[in-house]
Amino acid sequence: CHDLTDVAMVALVEDAGYRACIADLRGGSVLSPATKVVVARRAEHLDYAGPAKVIGIGVNVDRVGGIALADSPHSAGRLRRELDCIVGPESTGRVRVHLSRREHEVLTTYALGSSVRDTAARHFIAESTVRSHFRRVINRYLEAGRPVNNRAQLLVELIADGWVDRERMLMR
Repeated sequence: CHDLTDVAMVALVEDAGYRACIADLRGGSVLSPATKVVVARRAEHLDYAGPAKVIGIGVNVDRVGGIALADSPHSAGRLRRELDCIVGPESTGRVRVHLSRREHEVLTTYALGSSVRDTAARHFIAESTVRSHFRRVINRYLEAGRPVNNRAQLLVELIADGWVDRERMLMR
């Protein structure tokens, strides 16, 4: 539908640990054979799903044998469960580590090359807070089986999890 809801849907799916993109299949785009799920928000989108399993948000998906979810904030948990059932946790091979908004802001600045002192000054926090954010997040990566020992490795993992994108890196 090319609106903010599409962007929010991608963020929700990615937060669940899966890769996602917005695709307008009506223009002749073809899904990758690796595409396992299409989330549709309008009935006319159902014709373009191909062999992928369809999850309809507020859409009747009976004719394509899909899974219907209510267009409601309460459906987010069910969407995650359905993705886990259809795609499975092995699909990405890695767990996306969650960061709070503040951890994301601070650690992106730090991982992109600012010193602890500069990062603290830029975000109006103590240097010890920068270090605390770093320790807390590297522990989460360790728990996810992805050890991080320095900020270069942190940058690689932040990129892999979609927390830092190419445009942000080029802005530095």
